Amino acid sequence: MTLLTISNPKTVKGEAAGYLTAILHLSPANEAGLGTVCPKATAGCMASCLNTAGHGGIFKAGETTNAVQNARKLRTAFYKLNRPQFEEHLARAIQRHVKRARKLGLAPAIRVNGTSDLPTLALAMAARFPEVQFYDYTKLPRAWERRTANYHLTFSRSEKNWRGALSDAEQAARHGLNIAVVFSTRRGQPLPSYFLGRLVIDGDKHDLRFLDPRGVIVGLRAKGRARKDTTGFVVAV
Repeated sequence: MTLLTISNPKTVKGEAAGYLTAILHLSPANEAGLGTVCPKATAGCMASCLNTAGHGGIFKAGETTNAVQNARKLRTAFYKLNRPQFEEHLARAIQRHVKRARKLGLAPAIRVNGTSDLPTLALAMAARFPEVQFYDYTKLPRAWERRTANYHLTFSRSEKNWRGALSDAEQAARHGLNIAVVFSTRRGQPLPSYFLGRLVIDGDKHDLRFLDPRGVIVGLRAKGRARKDTTGFVVAV
């Protein structure tokens, strides 16, 4: 079973900056029916999840699944039903990715949580490969406490976690994390210059969040089903 993907269109852009990124995509929230892999999932993020972007959202007429979705469910079942073996399998996949990247003259980078939010798994892998750059988006509170020398986190705004001085998003920002925000702006149209009093950078130029300046909003354009969001997860501009 293949665990890591390196063909994501946005991560490919990172090659120009000298990095080859591999991502683990599980079946998000509880779509695999084995318990959630996204503890802070909201109605908005589930409806707008990148799980349905790209090939993951292309279905034949009359069908409700495809090879991409089936593969993600199989990986999730592997993780849920045999975690020790899954971790060893993932570690070997990371080793192969490191060798592939270095053979190409690129630095390896890993996102353990492409469509999940499992900090324990990510931290375990980052600890096993201290020379490799890991990074993720997260909605889990107190994310700053989970940062390590080689594990970078960007906090993701949802329709529920950003209002008020004590909100998870505001607390994350105060502790130095950047905040990812999905905007309704379409590709080719400008993102807002500022949001919540912070500079907005274009997060669609690449996926290497650990290269972003500190203290900014990482602006992302709505993709897939997110273009039809009505929950407030996607910010209208």
